[in-house]
Amino acid sequence: MIHLKKIGLIVTLSSVLLLSACSGNGGGESKGETKGGKKTVVVSVMMKDRFLESAVQKFEEKHADIHIEMKEYKALPKTGEGGMSMESLSLADIEKYGQSVTTQVISGKGPDLMLMNELPQDKFVGKKLLVNLNDLLAKDNSFDRNALYANILKASQDGDGLYVIPLSYSLDLVRGNTELLKKANISVDQNKPWSWMQFKDVAKKLKQQGYEGFENLSPTDLLFDYIEDNYAQLVGQGKPGFDSELFRNMMKEIKLMYDEGLLNEGLSGFASTSSKGAFIMAGIYSPEDALTMASNLDYYQKPSANGKKNGLPFKFHYSLGMNSKSGVQPEAWAFIKFLLSDDMQASPNLTGLPMNKSVADQRFNEVLQKIKNGTLDTPIPKNMLPDMEKAKKRIEEVQKLISEADLRRSSDMKVLTIAMEEFNSFMSGQKSAEEVSKLIQNRVKTYINE
Repeated sequence: MIHLKKIGLIVTLSSVLLLSACSGNGGGESKGETKGGKKTVVVSVMMKDRFLESAVQKFEEKHADIHIEMKEYKALPKTGEGGMSMESLSLADIEKYGQSVTTQVISGKGPDLMLMNELPQDKFVGKKLLVNLNDLLAKDNSFDRNALYANILKASQDGDGLYVIPLSYSLDLVRGNTELLKKANISVDQNKPWSWMQFKDVAKKLKQQGYEGFENLSPTDLLFDYIEDNYAQLVGQGKPGFDSELFRNMMKEIKLMYDEGLLNEGLSGFASTSSKGAFIMAGIYSPEDALTMASNLDYYQKPSANGKKNGLPFKFHYSLGMNSKSGVQPEAWAFIKFLLSDDMQASPNLTGLPMNKSVADQRFNEVLQKIKNGTLDTPIPKNMLPDMEKAKKRIEEVQKLISEADLRRSSDMKVLTIAMEEFNSFMSGQKSAEEVSKLIQNRVKTYINE
């Protein structure tokens, strides 16, 4: 899956393609049975994609008694090359989708399965709208839980319950131009956590030498990152904390970094040797992504608001939740298991890092072999690709990072949208931090209590 910035700034194309909704009305409703005695499992998706379409076809070939009905909220027009155009998808579309699915599920209706990436997971779990998949895992002797990354599964839980299961995920890191940092005589430890305040010191030194701290990082992107870093304090447990010095200081710090020219939104060819940017927000989205990163780049911890390491963060790409009111839970579970099988996890259409450990190792080795043979299809010039020794070392580094991933980063799309809308008036100088924080607080509180 190709990646864009988060929705209008926040949504990656990966998450967009994974959203859940129904054609025309948002969610779709489980029918339970169709003519011929088949059980129908309704799966809510924002847009169909190749991975899901192929999964449905293969699953139905193996399960003649189950029909998977994909309910699509918005079909994207095809481009001339046979791809899909993203121009017709708006923030309003995604918001309407979320509202529609949420309303249907709360009313006791809705689809059997939902791709949860842009749905309010906290609200769904709090209102007991999702099945605890740990119960199904425990009862099913045919499913090998050990085939999946245990640390990712554990970190995907809400309390002791697993209400959303990831099919694939990405690691939330930044890429740093190691060679540029050496030229600037600046040392940043790849393995140590650091704060945005520490980054400011680095950015000032870089600026003095004609370099930039981050490339292509907008104020809104940074705001979203701050909110996700402090989500428990700002949104958690239904008690918003935006009307606080914590959040006001966040906004002021962001504005100051842009006012002082320490950050900008420009992009000047990060992977190239002539690049002036030291860092870029780009984690590990797939085995191919990790091994085709230019040889002058390395992965670094992402700066945080407090500079403390609370865990190595990851984000869902595909993540599924099961409606607790579904009348076809065994059939829905069978489809989830199929999506986690070796066959589907090895699909070239699955984007993100596979949840299946053996498949992930296989994917890394396949990319490594293509690098060795010179057959890897990548826009990166071959002379900038890592050599075999560097590629093998990078695999080891990524596998270690995967084993350490233990902090699920998630947020409510509606909350981020509210924050973005009000924050822009602060950045433009139209409203004070105090005014904006109170407006966000009131709007988020209203939304949470709906």
